[in-house]
Amino acid sequence: MKRLTLEIADKLANGVISCVKRNNFSPIAVNIVDANANVLVQKRMDGCIHVGIPEFSYAKAYTCIAMSQSSREFRDKYTNGDSSSKFCQMNSMISISGGKMAAFPGGVLLKGVNNEVLGAIGVSGASGDEDEYVGLRSVWDSGLQISTQPAEHCCSTVKEEEAK
Repeated sequence: MKRLTLEIADKLANGVISCVKRNNFSPIAVNIVDANANVLVQKRMDGCIHVGIPEFSYAKAYTCIAMSQSSREFRDKYTNGDSSSKFCQMNSMISISGGKMAAFPGGVLLKGVNNEVLGAIGVSGASGDEDEYVGLRSVWDSGLQISTQPAEHCCSTVKEEEAK
């Protein structure tokens, strides 16, 4: 696969929503973006807070593309340890991006078989760990040859039986 198509992006977004429902997580908004951070698909579940949440989900996906890592990894890179200068650097990057970046879980980087960036999934509305889990799970369940960053989840509230 060389790039994400509308059909693939829609399949991934629907997979996210299906996983949210199976796990009885709070309603979410999901953005699927291409390798240039352009939105291919944005969906908001019924009951999802319409103010802020769709923008948060986009910011998580945008962060993945801008930094070539998950939004969780972006946060952890600049908040681990006692370095206030790293924290200031992270906040400056968010500010310089015009507030387009988010330093919390829910952004999943998508890569092809040759490790090239294909795009990203951003999810918001549930807890950060749940947002990240449903993004990951959508890719894993899709059967597509796409790797994710992160490669594993750390969600402790999963209700469905895991197949991975």
